[in-house]
Amino acid sequence: LFFYLVTNIKWITVMNLKDRVNSIQLRRSWDMPDSRLNICCITLREDLALLPLFLEKYPKSKVCLLLVLDLLGNSPEYISVSTAGGTIAVPVCGVKDIKRIAELEKVIFCKPGAAGAGMVAAVLRELAVFGVHNVYLYAGRRGKFGVRKTLPDFYRQNEASLQKVYGLLADDASREAYAARVKALMTGNAGYLPLSAHEEYYHPLVRPEYGDIMLDGGVSDMVGVQKRFAQSVGEKGCVFGFEPIPDMAAVARKKLACFPQYHLQTSGLGKTTEEVRFAYLRDSSRMAAQNSEEENSVLCQMTSIDDFVRKHWLGRVNCIKLDVEGAEMLALAGGRETILKHRPKLIVCLYHKPSDMVDVPLFIHDLAEEYALYVAHSSCMFTDTILYAIPRS
Repeated sequence: LFFYLVTNIKWITVMNLKDRVNSIQLRRSWDMPDSRLNICCITLREDLALLPLFLEKYPKSKVCLLLVLDLLGNSPEYISVSTAGGTIAVPVCGVKDIKRIAELEKVIFCKPGAAGAGMVAAVLRELAVFGVHNVYLYAGRRGKFGVRKTLPDFYRQNEASLQKVYGLLADDASREAYAARVKALMTGNAGYLPLSAHEEYYHPLVRPEYGDIMLDGGVSDMVGVQKRFAQSVGEKGCVFGFEPIPDMAAVARKKLACFPQYHLQTSGLGKTTEEVRFAYLRDSSRMAAQNSEEENSVLCQMTSIDDFVRKHWLGRVNCIKLDVEGAEMLALAGGRETILKHRPKLIVCLYHKPSDMVDVPLFIHDLAEEYALYVAHSSCMFTDTILYAIPRS
């Protein structure tokens, strides 16, 4: 009887994706109610100029506290702000006093673009330690981030496949992130997505580790992550990176020269070894049609994972990361033999195409059922939803 109850309780939890999607609440909202709320505004010193604008837009709200993230030791205890109703004095605190904001609504002042999104993500990870996950965002009169075109029929059109993937995920945190991604795509609002406690590409169970032989698909010329990978595998490990755009590869190679364990290849990862035309779009280059007339297109060399592993006589492959701007399925298809033979940890981006939410997890599961599948999200935008997979054995 106990086994029957446990089995069926798990079935109810895992299988009810539709209700999970419907129940997920917005975690980061740009639309604060214009009503009397007791508020803590969270900001960097450089964004303090947003406070008068905020008070002008929400005159009924009461700012009870101002948390300044980069507060200096000699900062004032209060800041005076002029409003239409007169001058008010707002108490000031720093991150060390973060417990003081527990009972207040939180509003994070931020820039509208990627820099603001990065700052918000860092703040939210600090707040999560204290159980705070829901905040309002305010960027003044300059726009928003984390909002895009809606896909209202995404769940209905893919219900059976989405439900299957949801049921395959190995823990509830992954199911929560997956359901939230579905809702974010349907509503066009990334504010539904929960931020993982761990950094991007570093799931607690699936990450580059000391001594690993790693294939790093997708480099560009911004190599902060690549340096982190090199440090993770250490002197006993080795990372083979793949960047198809020659100019970017040349810059990246120079930046990574101080890491002898990192070997950059001027090629991309695909289904086969061939030449493919790429649209050169700085940090989001992608495959283009062979007869493309795009102004910034370039012919690039591609290789498959299987061909590369055979050519370089790699006796083991411990980890494969794929962030290849929508070509993840092609790269996986070109790595079937390697995955089956070496059972590497897999770190694969799901955010470039909505269809990857279904295609990538089901490809891995159908290829090797023993893989445990996890999903996590690492930003305040639509980027950085990642599938992590590892053999259960």
